[in-house]
Amino acid sequence: MREKIRVLFLAADPFRDGAQLELEQEMRAIRRALQRGSAHDTLELESNFATRTGDLQLALLTYRPHIVHFSGHGGKDGVIYLSGAEGNPAAVGKAALARLFSLLDSGVRVVVLNACHTHSVVEALRDMVDFAIGTNRAISDVAAIDFSRAFYTALASGAGVQQAFDLGVNQLELDGSYDADVPVLLKQFGADHRPLLATSATSDESALKTRQHLESDKITGTDVEMVGHDHNGAGRPAGGEVDQRVSGKEINGGAIRMIGVRTTR
Repeated sequence: MREKIRVLFLAADPFRDGAQLELEQEMRAIRRALQRGSAHDTLELESNFATRTGDLQLALLTYRPHIVHFSGHGGKDGVIYLSGAEGNPAAVGKAALARLFSLLDSGVRVVVLNACHTHSVVEALRDMVDFAIGTNRAISDVAAIDFSRAFYTALASGAGVQQAFDLGVNQLELDGSYDADVPVLLKQFGADHRPLLATSATSDESALKTRQHLESDKITGTDVEMVGHDHNGAGRPAGGEVDQRVSGKEINGGAIRMIGVRTTR
């Protein structure tokens, strides 16, 4: 049986004193996107909700994903928030995450950190994976979900990661979102020319050659490309705060919802 591109959806919303994120809605949007695309038979989705710090290694070792997608909260100081042993918020720093991916070397090609202020985290991961997607400031829950839907719809239709990212951003532009300039993509030199899924017989060898190639190419700072726009506007700390800028009606996924507040990640 042909190996599929495995997407691992990790979610955590440990803050109990703010508006809750629509994490299940995002996961369902991704699942539907993967099922509807013309290349749907090449991808599969696994999920882990209420992810704790002790779950990360096991999830990556168990599922051995090619794409790791985190949905939740991030902080300006270069952290993402998982649940601690007692379910309380636990900050996981960028250095620890980078160390984790370097130790596992498990074939992860793409990391998506769909949370606020994750730019510095994906910068720390850019030497570990081919593509690292994050945000340069706070992003609303609605925009985060809409970006995910468009990104995975494109992947499931046969698009490459760069094109899928561009279509995700463009969807936010089409929606007139305040957050169209928030997503950022960092990619390794030559990443666009490498398939997400190597043949099972050569995947380990290809991964080794890829890393050796990247190390030999890292002569200047030009081996990593960044796509997106920096924005120095005021961000939001973690915890599900709301922004009163948005009001009125919003059409999302065919349903009309009354929006009084803007939940951010």
